[in-house]
Amino acid sequence: MTSSTQNVKAYYKGQTIYKEGQQGSIAYMVKKGSVNIYRTVNGRKTIVDRLGKGEIFGEMGVLSDEPRTNSAEAAEYCDLMVITEQIFQTLLGRCPKTIQYLTKTFVKRLRKSADISPHKAHKNSFLSICRILEMAYTCHKGMKPAEAKKTPGYRDGIAVTAFAKQVKNILLVTQLEIDNTLDQLAALKIVEITKRTTGKAFSERYIAIKDMSNFFQVASNLHKELTKNSPLEAELEYIDIHDFSEAVEAETEILYKKMANMEIPESLFFFHKNSALNWAEDQDEDFFKKVKRKRKKISELEDLSDIIYVDNATCKAVFAKLGYYKLGVLLSVASEEAKKKITGNLAKKIAKIVQDEAEERGPADPAEAEDIADELIEMVKAAKGVKA
Repeated sequence: MTSSTQNVKAYYKGQTIYKEGQQGSIAYMVKKGSVNIYRTVNGRKTIVDRLGKGEIFGEMGVLSDEPRTNSAEAAEYCDLMVITEQIFQTLLGRCPKTIQYLTKTFVKRLRKSADISPHKAHKNSFLSICRILEMAYTCHKGMKPAEAKKTPGYRDGIAVTAFAKQVKNILLVTQLEIDNTLDQLAALKIVEITKRTTGKAFSERYIAIKDMSNFFQVASNLHKELTKNSPLEAELEYIDIHDFSEAVEAETEILYKKMANMEIPESLFFFHKNSALNWAEDQDEDFFKKVKRKRKKISELEDLSDIIYVDNATCKAVFAKLGYYKLGVLLSVASEEAKKKITGNLAKKIAKIVQDEAEERGPADPAEAEDIADELIEMVKAAKGVKA
């Protein structure tokens, strides 16, 4: 850990920021990079949230003056602004006495929720999420008018994304459990969920409690009925692509490529129904009919599949130097897009000869094909004046 400027600390990928059980006297705001918030359950690290630029974490320990309930580490190189207890108390002191009391009460109750055994977390998550919602909405409604005006969507309620992060920072629950709880409350009109389009890929949803005085009692009754019919237990343990890439020690982009190449079984892909369909509604009419190809810089080219990002003039010059035999080897292992790129930049007669020779030789040796692909990429970079 190194200091870059006053009150800003730098952490490198994988470096621990704080550990569960440590006393928390400071909080942090992410200025650059991203941070993983995780808990250790039965000796296994479970990431409960990933925070990015502008997000604050570690504040629970400062407000409650109790040990940390989770751990934090740098997901990549990051700069974190340190927020001391004095700064927090100064900000809190500017709030009305009622909000100060509610905030401290909120923290104490959330602490009790966090003490639930991880083995029972999914069974009790419905009521725990409801309790957090009740207290968060109480604080939301108690905002000063001036502050409320500055809060996007204040009249519609609490932003679902912000609420979900708050819950996952306290309870060991999945996004699916949070969404299911909110959907069940909305279906019985205990809460109202409003969707607002913000111009981004995902429109924001806001939660508003209809009857605060009876909310938790009604939610408790609903919980009893639901547990009679089917226990509120998660059938599967979900993991997002970032956590999965970390578990298998791979780059996220590599996993996306393997999905596109159908190297990962489609039985492993899951979408949360309501979230996926709500997002799909906001897309353009032809969004799901074509794929927008991302551009790659020459310096970013890695393998044969990346040849599609190279201009035709460069391809023709490089293919002429590479020779028929090597082009035939590449054709035998190339994806459909890469094959079209190769044959499209050869004269028809030459393309036919290369294809015929490749078919006669049969399957290429994988090691040889990889060497030739590496040679091709190096030649392209050299032709464009980029160091390999």
